Amino acid sequence: MDISFVVTVVLISLSGVMAPGPLFAATIAEGRKNKFAGFLISFGHAAVEIPIILLLFFFGTIIATDFIKAVVGVLGGIVLLYLAYLEIKSSSKSSDGGSIRGVLTGIVMSSCNPYFIIWWLTVGFMLVMKSIEFGILGLIAFIILHELCDFSWLVFVSLTSNKASIIWGEKAQKILTAISVTIFVVFGIWFLVTGITTLL
Repeated sequence: MDISFVVTVVLISLSGVMAPGPLFAATIAEGRKNKFAGFLISFGHAAVEIPIILLLFFFGTIIATDFIKAVVGVLGGIVLLYLAYLEIKSSSKSSDGGSIRGVLTGIVMSSCNPYFIIWWLTVGFMLVMKSIEFGILGLIAFIILHELCDFSWLVFVSLTSNKASIIWGEKAQKILTAISVTIFVVFGIWFLVTGITTLL
């Protein structure tokens, strides 16, 4: 397999997952309470992502109309604003960070993000097409490399968030809450405005 393919997949995948967004904010929020949140959220994220990769690989593309993207945007914006509210409300409370909650967070943050879909229909689709050159082995390698990037980064974020909360206590809790709430609100408003504008 071409080493340039491996390098391209890793670098582009990392640039996507490391960009601040809803998934990043959710990982910070959950990581404060559960150091394994990054792994659980990544699992939920992968549950949405892998089927999309397979569809792109075997069927070439996914037909996503502007209307569908707009509806996803509006729903995603509402979900993010609601999560911002929940984060503020529960910031002072402890949580057991259950595994089901972590996985569901990964699923919701991915499926309700219209830009996640757009990324896969553009940049992601380009990577999938590149993997086709190497057949099924290329597909398997692409999935493994891409998911490893997601898991590695989100696990690092949740561990860092959890460590900061333990070391710095309430001060870190407030800072991390402020960061995650800000990201939720900014992207929530952005998704809503973009979705409504498209629908109108």
